[in-house]
Amino acid sequence: MVSTRHHPRDFPPPDLSPTKTSPRKSSRQSTSSPAPGSPTSNGSSSSISLAKRAVSNSVSTTSPMPSSSSPQGWSHTASNLTILWVAVSIPLVIWDSLYLLLRPHTMAGGAIQRPIWKPYEIYAAIDHVYGAPGWENKDGFGGAQGALNVIEVVMYGLYFLIVYHHGVPSAGGRGLQVGSGVRGWIAGGRRVEGWRGNRAVLIGFAASVMTLSKTVLYYFNEYFSDFQNVRHNDWLTLFLFYGVMNGLWVIFPAYMTVVFGTDIMEALDIASESSDAASKKKY
Repeated sequence: MVSTRHHPRDFPPPDLSPTKTSPRKSSRQSTSSPAPGSPTSNGSSSSISLAKRAVSNSVSTTSPMPSSSSPQGWSHTASNLTILWVAVSIPLVIWDSLYLLLRPHTMAGGAIQRPIWKPYEIYAAIDHVYGAPGWENKDGFGGAQGALNVIEVVMYGLYFLIVYHHGVPSAGGRGLQVGSGVRGWIAGGRRVEGWRGNRAVLIGFAASVMTLSKTVLYYFNEYFSDFQNVRHNDWLTLFLFYGVMNGLWVIFPAYMTVVFGTDIMEALDIASESSDAASKKKY
């Protein structure tokens, strides 16, 4: 038997080569995360980036950011010039309507002439439709005009209320746009959106067409009757009190008719374009 009790020297320590590791160290390295440059790390990072990109695309598709160039939809803007004319004309038309409908009590010598309708003595002497000859001859044009004035006042009143209560200040709109500063006041107005704007522009258009047609008819009636009610006046009086004063009810309603009509056509064009786009998408 070979005895190892008295071995001349100790066993040399084990030679650890670079390719051999201790079991404890190898087990620790086996559970550690892979190196940054390893294929496993590259695969996981690319998967995360793809997931982030997919989420980003889905969010941008479902909830796009609003752009300043996106259409805001149609709205009606009543210019300050229109609002001023409506505010001035409503009380004047009420005054005129009551004079015509309450005759002869509002005429000279009538029970309620003073003080409200006293100034009408001047115009009644110029235009016999408003004076005693028209009343005594049973000229029905004045009374018919007064009845239409009532409808006109109601429509303008509705328009004014909608614009005043539901409108918001606007720096500009459709219609006359003049200068800046004090003159720029004409370019401003009040904007009414939605279905209230639709109602306002339709009511305003109907009222302005009614006023324009009624005033032009008033002139034509006098023309085709050989100026029976006004030919006793001199030219200056006829121009100032008959032509200019009544002409205001031609100029401003004509302006409003054009502006409101353009607004209506724009709204119809927008509705037509939306309908065409929906039809193309459907088919």
